[in-house]
Amino acid sequence: MDDYQYDCPSADIDMLAHVICDLFPEQTQFAERKDDEGRTSLVIHYVAMRFGSSARRITIDVRFDPAALARYRALPPRMHARSYAVLRAYVEATLGSLEEMYADGQTVPREVDIEMGEDFA
Repeated sequence: MDDYQYDCPSADIDMLAHVICDLFPEQTQFAERKDDEGRTSLVIHYVAMRFGSSARRITIDVRFDPAALARYRALPPRMHARSYAVLRAYVEATLGSLEEMYADGQTVPREVDIEMGEDFA
């Protein structure tokens, strides 16, 4: 039984969600979205327990550069490991910066954007 929720119609975006799901607590929701310009995002909704005395809902919007996502989708699956590693590194760095903000007494934002550009694929 998977304790995460996935709403990703595209198999490749669903796979990207699975690659990073272990960085988040159970009950995290992963959703594929398209904006008005047609850019694809992986939106992560989770409840952070470590930023204060009460649980805090946080949304991370991982936006993929259309050209980089097209290159990723053109690669054979055996070539996806580098993109997985880049995505994971960006998400880990973002979570780390949120923890640093909290440790420094700053307010942790409820919404965070990650731009996945040329280095993704």
